[in-house]
Amino acid sequence: MDKKLFLIIGLLISITSLISAEEFTNIISNSENWQDVYSIMHYANLKNVEGDFITSTEHGTVILNGINKENKIKVITSKDNPYLFNYKETIESQGFQGVEEITVEDANLELINDLPEIQNFILVGDSFGYNAIAVIPYAILTDSWVFLANRLNAQEIDFILSERNVKKVLIYGYVDREVRDAIEKYNPEIIDNEDRFQDNIEIVEKFLAIQPTKQALLTNGEFIEKELMKGKEPIIFTGKENVPDQIRDYLKDSMIEIGVLIGNDLINTATNIRRSTGISVMVKFARGARSQQSGISAVEGLDLFPLPTPTMNLELHSVKYNKINSQLEVTYKSSSNIPIYFKGTITVKSDTESIKVGDTQPTFITPENFKTVIYPLELKSLENLSAEIYTIYGDSKSSSDRILKKEIDIGVIEVLDKCKIEIKDLKYNKQSKSFIIEIKNLENANCWVSVELEDVLTGYTKKTIGTEKSIEIPAKKSKAISIKEEMTEEELISNKVINLIAHYGEREENLVNIIQGEFELNVDNLTTITYAILILLLLIILLIVFLFVLKKDDDEEI
Repeated sequence: MDKKLFLIIGLLISITSLISAEEFTNIISNSENWQDVYSIMHYANLKNVEGDFITSTEHGTVILNGINKENKIKVITSKDNPYLFNYKETIESQGFQGVEEITVEDANLELINDLPEIQNFILVGDSFGYNAIAVIPYAILTDSWVFLANRLNAQEIDFILSERNVKKVLIYGYVDREVRDAIEKYNPEIIDNEDRFQDNIEIVEKFLAIQPTKQALLTNGEFIEKELMKGKEPIIFTGKENVPDQIRDYLKDSMIEIGVLIGNDLINTATNIRRSTGISVMVKFARGARSQQSGISAVEGLDLFPLPTPTMNLELHSVKYNKINSQLEVTYKSSSNIPIYFKGTITVKSDTESIKVGDTQPTFITPENFKTVIYPLELKSLENLSAEIYTIYGDSKSSSDRILKKEIDIGVIEVLDKCKIEIKDLKYNKQSKSFIIEIKNLENANCWVSVELEDVLTGYTKKTIGTEKSIEIPAKKSKAISIKEEMTEEELISNKVINLIAHYGEREENLVNIIQGEFELNVDNLTTITYAILILLLLIILLIVFLFVLKKDDDEEI
């Protein structure tokens, strides 16, 4: 959007809102876009008026039953994604007077123009919603506007800030490199531990340093709810199923004595918190019904607006005991849409014994891929073998808030994996924007390979990247395996040496061998195909020049 046009639209919104600022007592969000809903609720709380949001067309009428008819309502409607068209008339038909409705294209960037007194700002990435939820209490407490930032709107945010007397800027969690670059001039404070639970603890500590309290709200950051958005108490993430160690340890040592859990899907986690930390936990899972049926005032669920969250799901593919090398092979499959880390504890049982094995460090797995973890294990009996699996997993090495728990029979196999590979070269190709790993199969059997590059610095964050699936390399052949990742010149300089891990084996779903080492990163500007095309073009040009010279000589002889 052109900056001048953007400013004009903002000013128009400001003028319209300021005229009626003292008249409305309730703001209702009419949008299917979570960023609009979040921004409108945040706007309402900074304006010190009641905020509500509708979650469906039908809900647009139900929500009005909870609002006093004497109240003045301001509706903020999404231009492109409203639940209800002409919602103003619907509200007026229910007996409300003086209803105002404005339309926004991007509530997050436009509504800030109606808050000229705001001088503090918080930036979070707009990919996932949990970071936006985590900062709300601190934002309300410090009169800060929360920008949902990405590489596309970074310059617009910079433009808004340039028109303000900015006092403080906080960047929370991961944001695109372009966002941090654009905001660097404001000397922002940064909270980014590459761990959303550790980030959560830091923002809670900042809240408590200003406003000490013994009570906190508990949630998993996957939805917007009215009380969460009010910001009266700090928000602590419980995790989805398992309480991460850092949250449990923090609650044990903090001043928090009471936790109010929002939503009934997390009751099991709340139970774990109470048992492991000793704090009292109350559950807010419903509200009084806003419409009566058959003379009975029923209870209805809370108004919840879902936020975009990564899909994390780990499945147990197989558990096998290999007699030849006395190894337990535990194979997992990820059904996630992001890379995840897992750490397992396996109890192996037979007719005569029970042995426990497990992981000391988390294991990385890419989306839709398999990963086999090997445990050396000497068993006295192979009769009636079974395993109890307890594996925790999450989106970072220390954020294990999910649980895979299963009992399974163990299959006994006799397999000698003869695969052996050699890493020949590691380079980055600027044209294809990919890491290229040259691998040679040294044996007479076909081998499957999966590659990981550990702690690659991209932007301001280190992360592990890997192949999306196992790649087959024919016997005695070499193959170039590519991992797509856009890198800047500065990032390539910062990644001169990379730790490479390759899992490989004869069975595609059971890569039981591993090779690891540090490799110097070479950089190519063009792909092999491009080089071949350039060479071919050069040969054609030389041929044309040769024919031209030959023809000229023939003409001179004549």
